[in-house]
Amino acid sequence: MLIHSPRYNTPLHEFGINKPFALDRGTRVQQKLAAEFGDRITTIEPNPITVSDALLVHTAEYLQTLRNPTTWREIFELNEAEYDPTSASRPLNELFDDIAFKSGGTMLAVELALRKGLAANLGGGYHHAFPSEGRGFCVLHDIAIAIRSAQKRDLCRRCLVVDVDFHQGDGTALIFRDDDSVFTLSIHSAEGWPEVKQHSDLDIEILSSETASYIERLEDGLKTALKRFSPDLVMFVAGSDAYELDVLPGSAYLKLSLAQMKKRDELVLDTFARLGVPLAMVYAGGYGPDVWEVHYFATRRLVELAL
Repeated sequence: MLIHSPRYNTPLHEFGINKPFALDRGTRVQQKLAAEFGDRITTIEPNPITVSDALLVHTAEYLQTLRNPTTWREIFELNEAEYDPTSASRPLNELFDDIAFKSGGTMLAVELALRKGLAANLGGGYHHAFPSEGRGFCVLHDIAIAIRSAQKRDLCRRCLVVDVDFHQGDGTALIFRDDDSVFTLSIHSAEGWPEVKQHSDLDIEILSSETASYIERLEDGLKTALKRFSPDLVMFVAGSDAYELDVLPGSAYLKLSLAQMKKRDELVLDTFARLGVPLAMVYAGGYGPDVWEVHYFATRRLVELAL
């Protein structure tokens, strides 16, 4: 039920990138879980999505632009201090294979969740990508691709996306805004990026002065969503960038404690486990050396519920 590979630890230095993406989160979570649960913890390596899969969500014109390294610089918002092409041994556009591989992990997580009840891709969660544009470090919208693929294959019909990342799941909201088969719930910073937000089916905007009520408002939001929508599948976008130890400067508005983050994730996981609704989790945002702790506790709870 856990999808991961050593290949998730992308060697960004080979591309000349110096940015605090926490790409080792899955490995650290896997190692700690293995130490606790022994051989009951196994991981599955995914296959990459295909171009045909990507075209379920993205335009062919946009995918064509991904051959240009300049497009990648724009999506990853790389400034001169974060990108040195003279030190790179590989061009930026070769990152497509890396993103397609991790997106395949999300597709596999959906398939396993629908068969087994719970699954997690120890990565993925690129919720800012638009059909014709990559943005906010997100190239392919793996969540939407996985949902569209599952619907196309009649694996599920109705999906609820619960996004608790610091940033609004704006790409998700845009992609599914006219689709009654997908309900989008996003709880996020009211003050943080993106400055221009999309309209989810249910947006819960939290001001920096309102963090004490975060859990209560999330709980109310889940109840509201379930009154309005009956899902066959839940996609849980469990970003860790609202954590107080996240290092991304733009994530400074919420700064939730580890105890709050644990309660947040347990609330979502326990709610749908109790209802018997299949749930697939992805990691989404999280920056710096400490955010893996948030993902560890969320994944640990998912494992406890599944065993």
